[in-house]
Amino acid sequence: MSDDSIRLRRLVFFDAVCREGGIGHAAEAVGLTQPAVSLAIKKLEESFGAVLFERGYGGSDLTLEGTLLHRRVRRMLDQIEAAVAELLTGAKTRTHDAGAICRHLTDAQIRCHIAIAQLGSAVDAARKLGISQPAVHRAARELEETVGVTLYRRRVHSVSANATGTEFARRLSLALNEISQAAVDLASARGLASGQVSVGVLPLLPQRLLARTIGRLQEEFPNVAVTIREGAHSRLINDLRFGDLDIIVGALREPRLEGSVVESELFTDPYAVVVRRGHDLASRKNITRKDLTAYGWVVPQKDMPRRTVVEMMLETLPQRPRVVVETSSLAMMMAMLEENDCISLLSRSHILYGNYRNDVVALNIAPPKAERTVGFTTRADWLATRVQQAFIEHLREQCRIDH
Repeated sequence: MSDDSIRLRRLVFFDAVCREGGIGHAAEAVGLTQPAVSLAIKKLEESFGAVLFERGYGGSDLTLEGTLLHRRVRRMLDQIEAAVAELLTGAKTRTHDAGAICRHLTDAQIRCHIAIAQLGSAVDAARKLGISQPAVHRAARELEETVGVTLYRRRVHSVSANATGTEFARRLSLALNEISQAAVDLASARGLASGQVSVGVLPLLPQRLLARTIGRLQEEFPNVAVTIREGAHSRLINDLRFGDLDIIVGALREPRLEGSVVESELFTDPYAVVVRRGHDLASRKNITRKDLTAYGWVVPQKDMPRRTVVEMMLETLPQRPRVVVETSSLAMMMAMLEENDCISLLSRSHILYGNYRNDVVALNIAPPKAERTVGFTTRADWLATRVQQAFIEHLREQCRIDH
């Protein structure tokens, strides 16, 4: 099933048939002929390779696959309508009907708008979509006319989404993601459980923990595809909110995030002050806070939770030691520890299960804040597929084994 084979109007007609109980009533409700609605449903069934209705004299009843698809379609339509309604909040130009506006949105308008918002310009959107720039500009202009709200910043040689347009694109992207998930739901119902899990990974997450989780998942679902994206929390959260990631695994934020995302705890992970194996402090049983001032420190950047703990640690020392390197790269931090007499702060799980566990030693001194909480983050309105839910269950199980 390709994205181009699914048309928004067909999904709207499908929902109308489900709601009205038959093609005849649905055709009347959407203002089309019965043959037109029948053809749309036929093409939709061909796209998904599924029989969606059992047709009888009394109307049309959903099959199991039809029920699974309708659950996702309804979520998609509800999300689009909610996005339009929020977009129109406070608009004073005219009386708006979010439902009516949604029925006038087209695939081209939505696809072009999301591409402009994600890529930053109409030029890049046209290149990605493989269509002309005038076609992208036309779709953008028509979308603004349909919703009656300004979505773009227009300059002499460029068009980009403004803040309102970017948020609207995010919500549209999440809505369309429901249809991709619907295809996975239908395959699972046929006993062909597969699909994809997109995982964002924050620094210090033990890689072996994630590798074992994926291994258990593939034993249960051999055809599953798992994509891993490592990065800073701000970037991964943005990807999660746009639907490009299903889940983020790593240290939870303090204070905890609320609203559009949900954080779930997996285990607590103590911090430890570390040096390279062979460092002068590595073999000492008693470490004083003065000892920690004699060496340079390698610290995370200021937007990382670990940096806050490092700063708390440094404030307890008799004098502030020299900060040799400030970096968001864990690999660079480890290289500095291995090649120099530097000190840093890592998590216990990274020392025990990470790739560098034979290279660093935890000193016998506790930082002011003794632990962090590792968990996973998902969207608040996320409906996981069977495979995605299995990933979470295996992740929890591996954490229970290790911790």
